[in-house]
Amino acid sequence: GRIAACQLADWVTPLPEGVLLGRGRLGDGSIDLRGFREQVTAAGYRGPIEVEIFNPALWARDGTEVLAEVIERYRAHVLTPTPHD
Repeated sequence: GRIAACQLADWVTPLPEGVLLGRGRLGDGSIDLRGFREQVTAAGYRGPIEVEIFNPALWARDGTEVLAEVIERYRAHVLTPTPHD
């Protein structure tokens, strides 16, 4: 009941100039995204998980393409695999 929101982005190195706008796509960096999500779930959080990536290179791409990529990477790097995956 103490977690109000959950946002994910990956941490890439070397850090780009303007760190805020250099967040990585899920799976591009060093964050254990699945482990983080599992800990948040174990703490009782059942709300939405937002993928928030401030990155001008992504903003310049087609939104439909970026959304499909985010969904694919979320499934691969955040969700716990099931036996049929």
